[in-house]
Amino acid sequence: MGINNYKGLIGWLIVVCLAEVVASVTYEVGDSTGWTIPSSTDFYSEWAESKTFHVGDELSFNWSGSHDVAEVSEREYENCTKTSNVFGSPLTINLTSTGNHYFICTVDTHCERGQKLAVDVSYSNYFPPGSSSSPASSTATGALLVVISTIVMYI
Repeated sequence: MGINNYKGLIGWLIVVCLAEVVASVTYEVGDSTGWTIPSSTDFYSEWAESKTFHVGDELSFNWSGSHDVAEVSEREYENCTKTSNVFGSPLTINLTSTGNHYFICTVDTHCERGQKLAVDVSYSNYFPPGSSSSPASSTATGALLVVISTIVMYI
């Protein structure tokens, strides 16, 4: 058996390994509702609970009308504390670290009415270019060794 019989398998293994290492997702905050005063104060909490956020993912905030976005501390989130560090639409935020991240609208009583978002970001296999060795790169290296071993076996 020659290597030509295994080109499809080798290609598939490479694609799977690379997809695991670099995959990231852009989430449209609120999906089709967007970033607005929700019909329920639990809307954005329920939206976030239905998602799994990883380092490298992005949050896309889009709205029309009088809104903004501020990234705040947990205490500021809980108390709807207004800050002066706000952003306009459209806004895309790259989730670069694990842990909880908090966002509110600082316009009038929008936050108190439910226009606030908390996301829990977990570790993923995504590492930006130039980052040091990681479990993801170890996984990719291991997979590459499997591919090379397969090639060598059938040459």
